[in-house]
Amino acid sequence: MKILCVCTGNICRSPMLTYLLRDALAKEGIDCEVSGAGTGTVDGAPPSPNAITVMKELNINIADHTSRQLTLPIADDTDVFVALSVEHGVTLAFQYGVDPEHILVPGSGIPDPFGHDLATYRACRDQLVEALPQLVADIKALL
Repeated sequence: MKILCVCTGNICRSPMLTYLLRDALAKEGIDCEVSGAGTGTVDGAPPSPNAITVMKELNINIADHTSRQLTLPIADDTDVFVALSVEHGVTLAFQYGVDPEHILVPGSGIPDPFGHDLATYRACRDQLVEALPQLVADIKALL
């Protein structure tokens, strides 16, 4: 199963969630390919320095991540999408033709920390961590 975490720039929320979700699914014994993409980015941008910092606090290194623009071929090759906001979910459904039953949104969405301080990034990361159990359960239900 291929899972795609989707936000706007693919340098803050979706990379953090990609690495967190990979770990959480591996601990559950679920063999999935988890990656990320952005709806409005360029290929090859590094993660936000603040995202790298707050993930290092959990002993997770995301420094090697590079951004990737979501394309129709990527969407067509994905089984489950984790949209970081309701708006991203709508974009997936209407612009990329994704079946809404294959789009998960943690809670009511995770606010974008881009451009904010470390405390905002920590809060974002902590929201992502809190969302993991439900996301894992939802992914299991789709297997």
